[in-house]
Amino acid sequence: MKSMLLRDSVKKASQFQKAIQKDPTQAEKLLEERRQLLEQAKSASEDDDSHSKVNLQSHLERLKRDENLMKKVLSNGVSSTGLDNTESVKAMESMYELQEANSLDNSIRGTNELLERALATREDFEYQSSVLQNVSDRINHVALSIPFINQVLRKTKSRKQRDVILFSILISVLVLLFFFFH
Repeated sequence: MKSMLLRDSVKKASQFQKAIQKDPTQAEKLLEERRQLLEQAKSASEDDDSHSKVNLQSHLERLKRDENLMKKVLSNGVSSTGLDNTESVKAMESMYELQEANSLDNSIRGTNELLERALATREDFEYQSSVLQNVSDRINHVALSIPFINQVLRKTKSRKQRDVILFSILISVLVLLFFFFH
């Protein structure tokens, strides 16, 4: 839910960047919609991890920068008759800097999402490895309690060969049981 709200906020920010120069009233509406989306995301993320809080904080900082930009654009529009050319150039430069900052924020956000996925995948692999190791240990323990298999396993030197022998015996027993009961 929260990620959808943040994604919608990013879309509104992109629309805001396009609308701020063309239609300031539309840009104001988009800012208000973003503010509401971020408030909803903030209320939904009360017990999330620190990474989510940092991500939400970056969205809120971006909203504040865009609000400041909107104030500058509106003040420039109201007092544009008294401004000289250098003031409008400074305003355009600050607008460009904010656009670049927004672009960097998007890149950082994408990188953070990739890192989250990579960490989740690594945790899944570690869990699967521990489960498979546990299964292998149990099979070895059961196999060592059977006399014939215990003698064969003692003669094999490497763990990999023992595992191959155990699994081949297990598969053959299961196949025989399948044919017997089918």
